[in-house]
Parts: sequence; structure tokens; C-alpha cells
Amino acid sequence: MDRNIFRKHMADAVKHLGKTGKLSLSLLLAAALSFGGCSNPVSDGNNGGGSNKTSANTTEEAEPPNSGGQASENSGSNSDGQAPESSNPNSDGHPSDGQSQGSSTPDGTFDFSQALDLKKPSPAAGELPRILFVGNSHTFSNDLPAIFSEVAAAMGHPSDVQELTEGYYTLTQYADNTDELGAALEQKLTGEHWDFVFLQENTNDAFAFAEENMLPAAAALDEKIRGAGGQTALLMTWTPKDGASIFTPEQVQAVLAQNLIQVSSQLNSLLVPGGVAFMRCMEQCPDIGLWAEDGMHPSLEGSYLAACLAYAVIFQETPVGCSYTADIDAGTAARLQEVAAGFLAQ
Repeated sequence: MDRNIFRKHMADAVKHLGKTGKLSLSLLLAAALSFGGCSNPVSDGNNGGGSNKTSANTTEEAEPPNSGGQASENSGSNSDGQAPESSNPNSDGHPSDGQSQGSSTPDGTFDFSQALDLKKPSPAAGELPRILFVGNSHTFSNDLPAIFSEVAAAMGHPSDVQELTEGYYTLTQYADNTDELGAALEQKLTGEHWDFVFLQENTNDAFAFAEENMLPAAAALDEKIRGAGGQTALLMTWTPKDGASIFTPEQVQAVLAQNLIQVSSQLNSLLVPGGVAFMRCMEQCPDIGLWAEDGMHPSLEGSYLAACLAYAVIFQETPVGCSYTADIDAGTAARLQEVAAGFLAQ
């Protein structure tokens, strides 16, 4: 992996900004994204699915932007406004096989329509797989694990789906066995067998601190997941609907996409490119609202799209024709299924 890859993608997103804009990158992101993927949604919109919720808090008050296991002095930028260089855990200096690197366009954005050579599970989910979702409010909004479970069951694949979620949480906290939920996750991973574990990072860390926070935390959790007999799947989240401060939605999602692709490549893990799916859906089906009223968390349609995509990735089967629609009208659900299935054909 290129030692400068994280720095390059962060710089691409802001290369047209002035010096002041570059120097304030991390502070702007911390302020603008502190509630994206961290805070509790306006309404949890629980669909009452069949997932086993290990821990979730939907009533906790908002925490300060620098809470959630992230050091306030970690600015994520050098004096030139670029993200720090990335160290390379791979001995040959190249990304692991089986994961597309993606590419940026000349203006620093990401080509969301490009083919992504996503790593395939080995093996794909079989009979009665045990699946664990780990994340924060992007995962428990609308009860994404329950939607996934219902989609899988409707497609003939009943699964044991559980979740460990908490508002604001980062993978750094989940990887810390001195943290209450980190200890709970440690117990589940060391005491139980899992076929797949979905990891959803805090949006701020995924954007501004991918190298410093997300990569080492995801690597530590991936080691435990493999030890539990499972496969890791990183769930890429989505930009806030209106972007973040001076950054457009396309710029925010470009960095999120590149960072998640790079981290999954480093780990040789599975990737569920939820944010890319959101951008494709916006292009193909602009009438479908993917965000909740707060503009940060997913709408029911957004969660359904993410669930269909997660199903496609680990079962390696199209969700098209799924009879379960999560109370979304059949026509809209069918179009969301098609968007998710598009990632299989690449």
C-alpha cells in the first residue's frame, strides 16, 4: 500500500481550498460530523425485526464532539492541511488481494459508478449462519440488523443475527476490552462462534482518522473475529445528506469510500460499500429519500438498501425479488434491491 494513500485522498478532497480551509479540515469535520454516525437518530423507527439486540441505547443525550474515544489533540492534519502519512502493515508494500482500490477523478472526487472488485466471502454464508452487527446509530437506526435478518429469511436463508450497538461508539472503543461494550464484544468473540461480523465505524473517525484510529482498531477486531472462526465485513457509511460544513456530499463520500476501501484492503476483509450504494441510488433513483429528517441517519429506505447490499455481499446472491419490503412500497423496494444487486454484477 502506498505510504501516502490516506494523505492523498484527504488532500484530494480539499485541494482547491485555501490555506485556512486546509488547516481547519479536522476541526470542521469534527464539528460537522460529530453527530453523523455517532448521535442518536431523531426517531429510531424500529421495524420490530428478529435480531437479538445485545446492547443498544436510543435515549442517551448527545456527547461533545471529541467524545467517543478520540483524543482532542489528534488533528488528523499536517501543517499543510493534509492527513498524516500511512504506515504499511503489509511487508511487500502492496494492498491485499481481492479488494478494488477504486479511483478518484481529476477534481478529487470519487467515481461512484466505477466497478468495485469486492472481495468475495470464503465461504459464502451457508445454512443458519451466525452474524453479528457492531456499530452505532447508523446500525441501530430502523434496526438494520433486523431488516437484514428478515431479508435473508425471505430469501430462504434464516440466520442467527445479533447486534452490539451504542450511540457515538467508535471501533477504537469496541477494540478496548477495558470499555464496557468493548469487554462485552471481547466476551462474545472469544466465547462464541461467528460466521460473519459487520463492523461499522463512527463517521468522523472513518473520514478524518482512518489511519490513526480506524485501521488499528479494525485490525485488532479482525484478529479476534478470525479467532472466533468468522469473517470481517466493514460496513461503509454514507455522507450526511448536505455534506459537512464546506465539504459537498460528494467530497465527504469520496474520502469515506477511499478510506474504507483502503482499510478493507489492508485487512483483506469483506466490504459492504453502503455509502457508494447511496450515491448510485441518488443518481439512478433521485426520488427515493435515503436520509432521515436529521439529514445524518438513514431513512427506512436507506437502511433497507444497506441491508440488501449486506445480504448480497455475504450470501453472494441477488436480493432482487425479495418478498420482504420492511413496509416500503413494493415498487420502491424493488428498485433498492436492483441497486444493491448491481454490486454483484461487477
